[in-house]
Amino acid sequence: MSCTTCDTLRAVLALAERNGDRSRAVDCRVLLRRHPEHDDVPVEKKTERKVESKAERKGEP
Repeated sequence: MSCTTCDTLRAVLALAERNGDRSRAVDCRVLLRRHPEHDDVPVEKKTERKVESKAERKGEP
């Protein structure tokens, strides 16, 4: 089954790339990546990211 939102975003992306509209192309890629579900299955898993402090990056306790 085809997702009309994805189809539209892919078409706009292709047009933006042909016209050299990099800003619109990036917008389309982001929206495609964020598009939440297809047939009740998430496209991407949302994972929790831990932000390290400067001390942790340096190996300090």
